[in-house]
Formats: sequence, structure tokens, C-alpha cells
Amino acid sequence: MISKTGRYWSTGITVVWSERAHTINGVPHGGWRASLDFCDDGFVTNRTDDGHVSTEGALHTRYFIRDDGGENGLTIAINSLIEDAARLDIDFQSWDAEAPMLYYKGDGEDPNSVPPPGWRETLRAEAARIGWRTYTTV
Repeated sequence: MISKTGRYWSTGITVVWSERAHTINGVPHGGWRASLDFCDDGFVTNRTDDGHVSTEGALHTRYFIRDDGGENGLTIAINSLIEDAARLDIDFQSWDAEAPMLYYKGDGEDPNSVPPPGWRETLRAEAARIGWRTYTTV
């Protein structure tokens, strides 16, 4: 579901996981959050004399999303952002004409955003499902 007609573009989606995304009956449950940054089609445009100034923005799930009724919370978060990006006319693209990227916040090295075990394999499965790229599992 990647269009090529948008006035805005993004190189991909960044996800982060929290082991304590929700607490239900005193029991913590993990969940995923997804975000994307986007720019307008006027990259490096700053012609203030005619009002053409490049802009950018961000879109993210409001909450961490846990697995729900057998559906993976990561899949729900990613699908939601892809659908909203399409409605907002945001294309997904990369600099090298390859597929967009599925990133993990801080590339999995941020001590404040520790990924779950097997996160690279999890992202590889999601990237394959949507036809994107992500980190290698080697």
C-alpha cells in the first residue's frame, strides 16, 4: 500500500517496545508503539520571497499497542501508520530507490528503549510482510 503521488514523504517507520505498556489487573503487559517523520516535497526549499519553505512533521500511535485477540500489537501499530500515511498523502520511499525501512528506536542500542528478545527477527518478519527492509539477522 505504497503510493507515489503524495506531497509528503517518509523513509520508513520506527517502532519501540515496552514490557510495561499496559497493566491489567496488576499484571504488566508489553506493547509496541510506531512513529514516522515526514517532509514535504520541497526538500531544502527556502524561497521565502514566494512562500515556498520546506516543512516536516511526525505521526505516531498515541499509545503502546499490545497483542489483541490473536493479532500482533506490532502489526496493528504498523498497519495503522501505513493506513493513516496513505490518507494524509505521505509516500514511503528511500534515498536509494529501494524499499522503505522498518527501524527500531535507537537501532536497539538505546538503554531507554530496550528491545524485546528476538527483536531483529520480529522486525524482519514484519518487513517481509509489508515488502520493506530492516536490520539483518546475522
